[in-house]
Amino acid sequence: MNFCSQCGEKVRFAVPEGDDRPRYLCDGCGTIHYQNPRIVAGTLPVSGSKVLLCKRAISPRKGYWTLPAGYMENAETTQQAATRETWEEAVAEVTLGGLYTLIDLPHINQVYMIFLPT
Repeated sequence: MNFCSQCGEKVRFAVPEGDDRPRYLCDGCGTIHYQNPRIVAGTLPVSGSKVLLCKRAISPRKGYWTLPAGYMENAETTQQAATRETWEEAVAEVTLGGLYTLIDLPHINQVYMIFLPT
């Protein structure tokens, strides 16, 4: 980040007073730009002894097999995101059961929420 999204001034990367980690700070308007992990929502579709996987068509990890999942959008629940991503990635309609697993990946700033369809 080079410029403040609020006022357009240059930002600096420093630890704000009273905080414990560096953030982008705007001295022009005083905005602290917090960055939070991305939520990835998806499903583990199982039918008998088979699991539905998707082959990635784009980077990163193009050509690798993965569960149908993707980034959650604003104004949707994690369940809606998982259902939408399963349709977008695999053209599969699912009815969700409960949360199967939650995986923290702090080294890439992501949290995975995988649901088990009923």
